[in-house]
Amino acid sequence: MNKLKLAILLSILTVTLPVYAGFKEHYDLAQQYLSNYQYSSAITEFKNALKINYLDNSARIGLVNSYLARGTYFANTEKDYNKAADDYRSALFYLSMYPNANSVKNSSHAITQVNSNLDKCLELTKFDTTPKSRFEKAKQLRANGEFAAAAYEFSQSLGDKTYIKESFKQIGDIMKLFGNDPKSAEYYRKAVAVSPNDIQLRLSYAKVLDNLGSENLAVEEYNYILTQSSDNKEVFYALERIYKKKLDANPNDADTIANLGAILQKQGKFDDALAYYQKAESLDPSNVNTRLNVGTLYQQKGDYKTAIVAYDSVLILYPDNVQANLYKAQSLAALGETKNAQALFKKVLSIEPDNEIAQNELFNTARTTMTPTQFVDYVKKNANGANVNDMLYNYALDLHKQNKLSEAISVYSEITKTSNNPEIFVNLAIAQGQMKNYDAAINTLNNAKAKFPNNSQVDEAIKNIKNETIAATFDKAAEYFNNKDYQNAINEYAKVNPPTSDSMLGIASAYQNLGDNNKAIEYYQKAFQLKPNDSDIAYYIGVLYAEEENFGAAEEFLKKSIALNKNNQKASDYLASIVQQNNVNNLNEAINLYENEKYDESLKVLNKLLVSDPMNSYAYYYKGMILDAKNNQAEAVNNYKNVLKYNNSEDMNIVNYLIASDLDTLGKYKEAYGYYKKYSTSNAPDDEYKQYATTRLEELKQYAQ
Repeated sequence: MNKLKLAILLSILTVTLPVYAGFKEHYDLAQQYLSNYQYSSAITEFKNALKINYLDNSARIGLVNSYLARGTYFANTEKDYNKAADDYRSALFYLSMYPNANSVKNSSHAITQVNSNLDKCLELTKFDTTPKSRFEKAKQLRANGEFAAAAYEFSQSLGDKTYIKESFKQIGDIMKLFGNDPKSAEYYRKAVAVSPNDIQLRLSYAKVLDNLGSENLAVEEYNYILTQSSDNKEVFYALERIYKKKLDANPNDADTIANLGAILQKQGKFDDALAYYQKAESLDPSNVNTRLNVGTLYQQKGDYKTAIVAYDSVLILYPDNVQANLYKAQSLAALGETKNAQALFKKVLSIEPDNEIAQNELFNTARTTMTPTQFVDYVKKNANGANVNDMLYNYALDLHKQNKLSEAISVYSEITKTSNNPEIFVNLAIAQGQMKNYDAAINTLNNAKAKFPNNSQVDEAIKNIKNETIAATFDKAAEYFNNKDYQNAINEYAKVNPPTSDSMLGIASAYQNLGDNNKAIEYYQKAFQLKPNDSDIAYYIGVLYAEEENFGAAEEFLKKSIALNKNNQKASDYLASIVQQNNVNNLNEAINLYENEKYDESLKVLNKLLVSDPMNSYAYYYKGMILDAKNNQAEAVNNYKNVLKYNNSEDMNIVNYLIASDLDTLGKYKEAYGYYKKYSTSNAPDDEYKQYATTRLEELKQYAQ
């Protein structure tokens, strides 16, 4: 690309510098650095000079030149266009934002050139120039301490209304940081115009106005803040200081004295405030506001009778004074003189029909002496243009907060007849739920859903009430269960819709306690379908199947239980006992079949048993016996050998004889001799088998070697 042009604003003229401690030292040093091409050091020193005198135009121009020189060096020499862009941003801040309008006008040519250089850098770095991107860049620059560049980028994000308030505020903060209070006030004012209810923003604006000596404007801001935040000590201190300063300048100004009294009153300094009010009144006896302030002071202290005296002193002269009538009515209400208070509230409304305070106070006094039904009728008849639903809703909320649920429900119900506020329906349902009337609550919310189909608040309330209904059902079912009323417990659990694993477990457990294992298994299985990863449920099913002697099914579910949780020791232990019992049953069945000469059927059962228990010596024994009966001596020998492998007790000595006999039949005399010898020398009884083994042993002696 073509090299970026260096836009030097002006030659820095030799001027008579203002006398500021240290300013000249920083300024001269900055000039020296700049002339020696030490741009970063020059920037630092020009900044230091501007901190001492933010209005000095020579220091500002020197700072701009330093940023431009360094930015051009970054771009043309180091090809670091990001750093160059930041310096051009800073230069533009001091050219077009920091100074007054005349200075900006005089720099128009330079501003155009710097903007061109910045645009080229942004193009080369492919910088996203949308307002959102520039706002994020501004935040990043500020976080990195690049305040001037940040302020410039904040100014570039104003194209999106989302960022207008915050951008103006941030620029105001940066101007204040640089000591440029006039510019800070300008940007704070713009931010306040966009967001007038931002109290912290208005406080920042008020402080800058205060620093600038714009006391009347500052007071306006401080007073607004107090209308939104009545206990702001920082504001009280500022107002007290301002009014005391004014009082020093004009000690006999009654309005200033009265205003100072009002500030002290708001701080709770009643005695001091009263002294100022008395002095203000002595200077200007006709000042109605001072008398009203005295009345509010006594009213605030709870001395309502003295307050009324102060208000009466105004009403004698001005019987239709709205504030005097209103404050007197409030004091009468506080003293319990409800009828007199209501008469005065009505008088205020006759003078000023839109006075919301009087309207609300009138109804507040009425509702303390009426039943909810009476009060609803009273409001409807005396609303006088006020929003009936809003007034009744506030009343219902108060009743609700006091836990007067029946009364709150009656008022909420009345409002729902004409209201389009979904919140009222939700609160009605909440109150009905608190009364355990869940059917009514669901009905209320269903009506609300029909009226406000897309309202998330209604949807959330429906979800919550259903959860409360389910919880209440579980509580009632648990109570029946604990009292061993299992049938009613089942009935309650069955009300949970849709069914849950917990409700199915409750029913299953109740049937189990009633001794109906089949029904218990049915509902445990339903629970398992709803919660298929629950190892315990599978365990319960396995146990019940075992109790019903359905050992195959028991084994299946116990294995599922262990598969879901290998650490389920209960399931592991129970499965082991089930398997053992199952094996015993299978062995007994096989023996019975063997004894009835149902050899094939017996073999089938034995083979199944050996799959489950491959070390079962008795299974091998009977399998060998069956094979002998089927004249399959070779296989019989293999099974007999397994008997001895897994059981070497004396009870199994006969197996040596059986092996010897089969080997003898097969002509394997040498092996047969060995087994005959084992049997004949064993502790087996001296019966015909042992005698035969001894005789045959002698006959086969020749095969001993």
